[in-house]
Amino acid sequence: MTTSADLLDLVEAALLGPNAASEPAVYATSAADRVKRPGDLPTQADQYPILKLRVVSESRQSLGRGDVQFDTTVTIRVVGEVSAPAAIGDVSTSTAEARLWALKREYEMAIINSYPLFRVVQELAGVNTQLAFCGEQATHLAGIQSDFAFEIYEGADDFAPIETVALTDVTAQDRNHPPTGFTADLPQ
Repeated sequence: MTTSADLLDLVEAALLGPNAASEPAVYATSAADRVKRPGDLPTQADQYPILKLRVVSESRQSLGRGDVQFDTTVTIRVVGEVSAPAAIGDVSTSTAEARLWALKREYEMAIINSYPLFRVVQELAGVNTQLAFCGEQATHLAGIQSDFAFEIYEGADDFAPIETVALTDVTAQDRNHPPTGFTADLPQ
């Protein structure tokens, strides 16, 4: 059983990298251990670059009548933020933009190459990315938002079990015929 929370855990692990717990730690992106959940936490100046994660939507499409089966699309948002000091006469955000593109490449590679993640995901249905830049201050800021749409399968086993009462005996009766006296005791 895979849930949206499980996928978020797997994406976080991918962004930290498989060697994040080793000595010395080796991280998958330049954000290092600054991978935060939920994805709307405020960022301090000394935290750049940073990656923020959260599940933004979940959509289930039925696979037809009969058994409960869904193709579920879970959209996980990755927000990356970087900064770069403005140089004298620098009126563009080119350094921050270059750092942002590098961070984007790092996190895409970390996610797409994550074996534990794609062991439970049927398909990466799409990625939608938006960028923003601010160069009006002494420190240029750049941000990126990528929405990864992961498709997973959910069947009847993935939902809460239905409470049942233990079957202890069976008695057959037919109103149209005389009783047969058939009773079956079932072992526990």
